[in-house]
Amino acid sequence: MDCISLYQVIIKFNQLIFELFNINIHKYPTLSSLAFAIFRTVFLENNTIPQLSGQVAKDIRQGYTGGAVDMHLPENPEGVQLYAYDVNSLYPSIMLDKDMPVGKPVLFEGNIRVIEPNAFGFFYCEIIAPDNLKHPILQTHVMTNNGIRTMAPIGI
Repeated sequence: MDCISLYQVIIKFNQLIFELFNINIHKYPTLSSLAFAIFRTVFLENNTIPQLSGQVAKDIRQGYTGGAVDMHLPENPEGVQLYAYDVNSLYPSIMLDKDMPVGKPVLFEGNIRVIEPNAFGFFYCEIIAPDNLKHPILQTHVMTNNGIRTMAPIGI
C-alpha cells in the first residue's frame, strides 16, 4: 500500500509541476535541481547564467569550503539542560534575504574601494585574526597526508 500511495503522490506532483511550470520532474534527479530548473525557466529575468572557467572559476571556488559543523562544550554544568539542533541546510533561507554576486565577473587589481566604496563580490583578502579569538570561522582548504581537509585556522 505504501508503494501505491507513493506512486500516486509522485504522479500528482509531476502533473502539478508540469501544469504550473511546463517542466517534467523526471528530468531532474533531486528537488534542488528541480527548484533550480523552475527558477531558470520562470523567474530568471535574463535566462543567462555565466559559465565560469579557468582561473576565475578556480579563484571563486576556493571561497566555497562547505558548511562548518562545530560544537564546543568544554563541560556540561550539572543541572543545565542542553539543546542540540540538526539543521540540514540554511542556504535556502539565506538566499531568500541576502544578496549573492551574480553576472560575469570582472578582474580588478588594487584597492577596489577607491573606485567603488560599496564593492560587493569575491575578493582576495589578508585576514589577521584577533589574538583573543577562540573559535575561528573563516575556512580554508589544506593539503594533508590524508588528502584535502577543511580547516578554520587562527593566524595570518
